[in-house]
Formats: sequence, structure tokens, C-alpha cells
Amino acid sequence: MLTIASRFIAACWIVFFVVWFVAAWFAKRTVDRAATWTRRSIVWIVVILVIGTGTRWWPLANRVVLWHATAGLAAVAGAITAAGLSLALWARATLGGNWSGVIVLKEQHELIDRGPYAFVRHPIYTGVLLMVFGTVTFLGTTDGAIMFTTVVVGLAVEAQREERWLTRHFADAYPRYCARVRARLIPFVL
Repeated sequence: MLTIASRFIAACWIVFFVVWFVAAWFAKRTVDRAATWTRRSIVWIVVILVIGTGTRWWPLANRVVLWHATAGLAAVAGAITAAGLSLALWARATLGGNWSGVIVLKEQHELIDRGPYAFVRHPIYTGVLLMVFGTVTFLGTTDGAIMFTTVVVGLAVEAQREERWLTRHFADAYPRYCARVRARLIPFVL
């Protein structure tokens, strides 16, 4: 069961990255761009941490086991990861051509407030957090806890940058949207 859960979680991540890569080809043309170093830095940090927590060569990986995955825990971790993937894919599909891997203004850019955006302002980030949480729950190591904390902080900072950008470009509509949809990343929490 643990091997199946491990492969399932890995498959969720593969689907996530493949969909993101393919969908990027269908985005609208960019007309204005914010500085991109933060997003790229966050992505590389996450990739390095994901790879590092699964290998012994990573210098910071101490692999202290906090808990061992049981069949039940593995099933829950897989379900959380799949839920995160589903949310991220739903949010990505809802954005359509407005999506970008960096903070940009697209040609005929629209403020999206439907689908998962009616419940949380950054549902892709929420989906990624769920995926990381599911993965970390399965791993049960201190490395995973560090990875999760890093991702939470990184996505919270990125969400804040993105909101400043959206407020500048949708000066009237975005503050009204924020007043209506209070949750930035996690409903009722953050």
C-alpha cells in the first residue's frame, strides 16, 4: 500500500507539472510584466527541496522521521495531494488564457472571480499547499516540515506581491473582490 501511495503522490506531481507546461502555450499575449525573480526563486527552492528531501546527497536533509506512514495515513496523504491537484487544475482552467507563471498583465486581461476564485483569492497556491501538505504527511520527516514551512512563506509572499499588482491594474474591482472573498490562501485561516 505504501508503494502505491508513493507512486500515486508522485503521479499527482507529474500531472501538475505536465499540465502547467502544456497549458502555458495557450496563454494570452503579455502586455506588462512585474519583476520575475521572486517567482522563479520560489519555484527553484521548491524543486530543490522536493528533490533534496527524497535523496541522501542533500546536505540539509537530516531525514529525522517524525512518524511512519501507515496504510491509512498513506491513503489520507494521497487524498490530500489529489484534492490539491484537483483544486489547482480547476483554478488553472478557470483562469484560462489569463494565467502566467509570473506576475503579468495579459492582453484583454480579466479579473476572474468565478469557480474556485469565488472562495479563495489564490486557489492555485492553495492547491499547491495541499499537494505539498499531502506529500509531507506521507514523508513524515523534519525535511518535509521544513519544506512545507518554506512553501507556505514563499506563497504568502508571492500572493501579497500579486495582490499589489492586481490592485494597481484593477484599482476599483480588485479591492471590492478582496472585500467579498476574504481568504487569501486558506479559507477561514489565511
